[in-house]
Amino acid sequence: VDALPLDPLRAALGETEAWLVGGVIRDLLRGEAVSSDIDVALDGELEPVLARLAAAEVEVEVSHERFATATARDGDLVIDLARTRRETYAHPGALPEVEPAGIEADLARRDFTINAMAVPLAGSGGLIDPYEGAADLASGRLRVLHERSFADDPTRAIRGARYAARYSLAPDPGTL
Repeated sequence: VDALPLDPLRAALGETEAWLVGGVIRDLLRGEAVSSDIDVALDGELEPVLARLAAAEVEVEVSHERFATATARDGDLVIDLARTRRETYAHPGALPEVEPAGIEADLARRDFTINAMAVPLAGSGGLIDPYEGAADLASGRLRVLHERSFADDPTRAIRGARYAARYSLAPDPGTL
């Protein structure tokens, strides 16, 4: 994690807690090269971080205030930033209603166990893996986090098929 080219982001975060999440963790655990697209969850307001990134000449491409997300580009590196949050859905397929929450709630809202892992950007903490995504990845299993996952966001079924093919994962019975 320390070897990733994230110094401008680390400086812009200041005292804000932040974690690498999602695909970058999956890639690191698989021993693969990390892609140029990195997801970061932060426990705090995005706007001050985005302002400090812009001051450091990191391009802020998109900001979605409603969802507390933004995308920044530092050379070839694309950083997707999202406030740690909880999501609720008014009905199947609806856009989520989001509210700030801690990293545990943020990981619980994700699609599959292999994407519900985090590593802190600062400090000495290690892998946060409350749903055993690392074990699922090692055993070749694709497991959805909860039974309403596909109703909440039907595109997760497509992502699941893509993950199964790309990483040679077999969906568990609950995911099927």
